[in-house]
Amino acid sequence: MKLKSRLTQLLTLLAAVPAIAAADAYPAKPVTLVVAYAPGGMTDILTRRIAADLQTRLGKPFVVENKPGATGQIATEYVSRQKPDGYTVLVGATSHVINPVLKKLPYDARKDFEPIALLAVSPNFLLVNANQGIKTFADFKAYAQKQPSVPYGTAGAGGAPHIVGELLRSQSGLPLMHVSYRGAGPAMTDLVSGQVPFGMAESVTANAYLQSGKIIPLAIASAQRQSRYPDVPTLNELGYKGFDLNTWVGAYAPAGTPADIVQTLNAEIRKAVMAPATQEYIRSTGSEPGDMDVPQYRKFVNDEMDKWQAVITQAGVKDE
Repeated sequence: MKLKSRLTQLLTLLAAVPAIAAADAYPAKPVTLVVAYAPGGMTDILTRRIAADLQTRLGKPFVVENKPGATGQIATEYVSRQKPDGYTVLVGATSHVINPVLKKLPYDARKDFEPIALLAVSPNFLLVNANQGIKTFADFKAYAQKQPSVPYGTAGAGGAPHIVGELLRSQSGLPLMHVSYRGAGPAMTDLVSGQVPFGMAESVTANAYLQSGKIIPLAIASAQRQSRYPDVPTLNELGYKGFDLNTWVGAYAPAGTPADIVQTLNAEIRKAVMAPATQEYIRSTGSEPGDMDVPQYRKFVNDEMDKWQAVITQAGVKDE
């Protein structure tokens, strides 16, 4: 009986060896990073930088696949239905925690994903075309109080910049009117050309135009001023409340992805983000690199879901 028992134990251990080896060998094949937005935006640019570093580090291709649409919903739903084996990873922005408040979704943003890592945090700015003759938030407020409506453009309905604009409208009483574009590029093009006089955008999208002087930052929606633009006041400083509302980029795996694979991805993404060249790029856009372990990032995502739900309720935002 003892011999039979030991033989059974030995066979059980041998059966586990391939699974252990497979886990240790991750990744054993190409990994697809599904970006929830079109090429050229903050999420796409940063993901491609991280993908190149991961490929070099881990020795397997990290392929970036863009699935834009519905403020990130199309890519998110797609990844939620993939096998939880670590070979399909979602990279999305703040809309991951905003969409559940505004939309009826075919997935549960809390339960259907394993948060992996935070890539970057980018502040949102209230912006004006430089030819408007408006230099400060006080100028903007005086102008807006005399207008029947004040159009401002964003990359799309339901994004963080849109919610920031609507919270400002709600608290200030100014007649702000949202103009929704199909992406950050078209929104910024119209702001720079003067087709729309004001805009709300995160710093990565706005940075090049801010540097050229074609647009002017009037206020920032973060809790503190931004080191790259130290003279731009926060909306909280200007008398409004609850403006700690940043755009951020993060990675997720389908629920059920093995914890060791999630941990590996977290560790390697953090190394990629903290590489000197990538840090320099992120900070050059007015953003800050992300650096959280898995429990910290999971808590961050849950806290952000609660925060944005409260903000959207307060601002009375509805899906457009």
